[in-house]
Amino acid sequence: MKSSALLLGLSFVTAVLHTGTAHAANPASDHRRLRLEQQQDALNFSLQQDLRARSYDLAPADARRLEALELQQRLEYQQLEQRQRQRESSLRHSPVPAQDAERRLELQRDLFAQERQLELQRFELDRQRLLQSIARQPLRPRVDPGRLR
Repeated sequence: MKSSALLLGLSFVTAVLHTGTAHAANPASDHRRLRLEQQQDALNFSLQQDLRARSYDLAPADARRLEALELQQRLEYQQLEQRQRQRESSLRHSPVPAQDAERRLELQRDLFAQERQLELQRFELDRQRLLQSIARQPLRPRVDPGRLR
């Protein structure tokens, strides 16, 4: 249920992004576009965490370690988005000619997207390191309720 809601939200943000790029001629639409890109990346990140969480059979303590890592990653990602919004706002309010400001904002948005992708890659590496450090639970054969071992 949560995954389908995330997929629906992701498709909505993607559709809005594609329609919004044609109208990105003023600072308000540039800001809106940055926010939508950030939201799309955040939805992708959240969806990836949800899908991956089900793929491992972990002991309760290890599952808590993984949940703590994912919570920390979500907080770090939110902080990154906040820093990007602050930098974008300071760029929009800096005294530069309109042509230069628009070009700088576009370059900055590209850098923001790259920064978010690098952060997501770092998160994945941290997650893989944690999972590799966790001892795997031995596989147990299924026991039918009517059969004795």
